[in-house]
Amino acid sequence: LLFSSGTVNRLGRVDQGNTVTDFEDEEIARKVSISSALCHLEWKKVKLNIIDTPGYGAFIADAKAALRVVDGALVVVDGVSGVEVQTEEAWGYAEGFDLPRLLVVNKLDRENASYARALDSITRAFGRQAVSVQIPIGAEKSFAGVVDLVANKAFLYEKDESGGHKIQDVPSDLAGEVKEARDRLMEMVAEVDDALMEKFFESGSLSQEDLARGLARGMKQRRLYPVLCASALLNIGAHPLLDTLVACLPHPGERAPYKGENPRDHAPAERHGKADEPCSAFVFKTIADPYSGKISLFRVYSGVIKSDSTVYNVSRDAQERFGAIVILQGKESQSVTEV
Repeated sequence: LLFSSGTVNRLGRVDQGNTVTDFEDEEIARKVSISSALCHLEWKKVKLNIIDTPGYGAFIADAKAALRVVDGALVVVDGVSGVEVQTEEAWGYAEGFDLPRLLVVNKLDRENASYARALDSITRAFGRQAVSVQIPIGAEKSFAGVVDLVANKAFLYEKDESGGHKIQDVPSDLAGEVKEARDRLMEMVAEVDDALMEKFFESGSLSQEDLARGLARGMKQRRLYPVLCASALLNIGAHPLLDTLVACLPHPGERAPYKGENPRDHAPAERHGKADEPCSAFVFKTIADPYSGKISLFRVYSGVIKSDSTVYNVSRDAQERFGAIVILQGKESQSVTEV
């Protein structure tokens, strides 16, 4: 996603130990994420803050802390194995925080990968609200792109990992499968809204605008969970995935109000995710860095926090002074004056 959005200039690979968010020596050696790492990108003038969390069973508790502060969850499913124990665990955490969710079936270029089988395991585990919004073009070694069911267009990718792709009409050999999947998607989207249901019953279909709007609404209301296809290794499917994230995930203002309590009298309080409210933030992780000392990762829920300002720490019942504030891109940091 970072490479496809132009944020970094090379495609990182876990097996080569050069990805942005797996930078610890142990992670590079084991080829798995061990702790959560932050990164961000811009797509269609929207900034996406991403927390890459461990999926490996032994380290998945770190994902729970990260899910506490995000506004949506992207759950990655293995195209060969389908839904695994840790997939269900991560889903349960996201459900516990009442997060909008979408799923991406990755590794569709692998031997024995099957989108149909993975989708079947997803609907068995998470219900019929997990609905396919894409169909893969080709399978295993011949996996070459995806059909976007909302736009009704095919994204055909180069095989050189560049992410270069052409947007074309749906291939004729997939027309029947695409029509069937698109009709099922329309039916699920129509159930989200009475007005859409009426339109669907009257004409038997929905316009592309209604479909896109209904899908976004259904996801934000946690009534639909879009399922997409990808191969991260070949860089296939990143662009339509980024489009879906921007179109369907809620921005902080839409997820508000955030509920908390007044630390003095414990009365319920809420914030609406605006800069002109009193400042409030939540520290979800603290790292001991050998060079920089203690680094606290926090999410700002309201107001503005500036470097060198003084804030009230609720858990310690004390005023504390902020040092420098940095934005993290993996292990790289960039100083900012305020968040």
